[in-house]
Amino acid sequence: MSRSEKWDYLIVGQGIAGTLLAHFLTRAGFRILVVDKPHRSASSMKAAGIINPITGRRYAKSWMIGQLLPFAKKTYLELEQEFNIRIWQDRNLLRALPSIQDENEWWRRSAFPDFAPWFASEADLAGFEGILKPVRAWGETIGAAQVNFPALLNAFRDRLLKEKSILEEEFDFDKLSFEEGNPVYDAMPFKGVIFCEGARAVKNPWFNYLPFVPTKGEYLVVKIPGVRFPKMVKNGVTIVPLGGERFWVGASSRFEYDDDLPSPEQKEWLLNRLVKALQVPFEVLTHEAAIRPTVFDIRPFIGRHPDGNGLFIFNGLGTKGASLAPYFARHFTSHLVEGTPLLKEVDIVRFEDRYNGPG
Repeated sequence: MSRSEKWDYLIVGQGIAGTLLAHFLTRAGFRILVVDKPHRSASSMKAAGIINPITGRRYAKSWMIGQLLPFAKKTYLELEQEFNIRIWQDRNLLRALPSIQDENEWWRRSAFPDFAPWFASEADLAGFEGILKPVRAWGETIGAAQVNFPALLNAFRDRLLKEKSILEEEFDFDKLSFEEGNPVYDAMPFKGVIFCEGARAVKNPWFNYLPFVPTKGEYLVVKIPGVRFPKMVKNGVTIVPLGGERFWVGASSRFEYDDDLPSPEQKEWLLNRLVKALQVPFEVLTHEAAIRPTVFDIRPFIGRHPDGNGLFIFNGLGTKGASLAPYFARHFTSHLVEGTPLLKEVDIVRFEDRYNGPG
């Protein structure tokens, strides 16, 4: 990469957020440089890529899902064509309803007109005979999907490397300065520097005032011999097909943790729940951990730093990055290009009263 080249924006981090934002900014005609050094605890490459319209114990409809889902599908299918890889997979989700209260709440929710499109009239367990342990009842979510993030992030990185538009190194805050109100990084001037660092943002001296609540999640990849099914299953744990006889099983979630390593206790927690869900043998292939960039009010962090110094953030996508990233990457791009106001629910101006200066 030539240091004399002219770049518009520097994106820090090439996870889900950084990749989708780089995609839309490039489409808008900007020259993008990315700086990223992969970390073992980064969540993007380890995410199952689940898009689930109905979530939580009360079967709530995911925020903005009616807008997010069609735009996400359109974006990922376009990226499939662009990179000639498989990224998007429609996958309904079977959900165990173990108690009468669960079953009643499921059908109560399904009767709401704005919920009904996401609820199957009857769960179809064809192909699961002899695989899942019986439960009182099952519900099935329509419109759920799975996004192959490793394929997308690897393909996008290969392009960045080919175009010499990525620095594979840790971002160094000591190399960041300002000239006439614009940021300069390692002697290269930019219109803006956009931080898409995931959970590492808690150590960012410019944006650490934002109420991040990073969580540690752990998951298993297992082999279930002779078993292949097209749907995702949620019964104590979520079981997601990865192709062939391999399945993602997760995930635990902890706000308090000492390190980013897989723990024996959480492995046992996952195994116990998987044994209760399956009536067929399985083999554990890997046990992994990742730190997710979850946030205080469960809404993304997007916008300009309060000092107006050309620093921005696009972060806080949490566990719903697969559905949030495409829509809000385009939304943020429109804000940067056309001055379109950011939605108040995601604009970091909502936390300006917390800011007391960098450091």
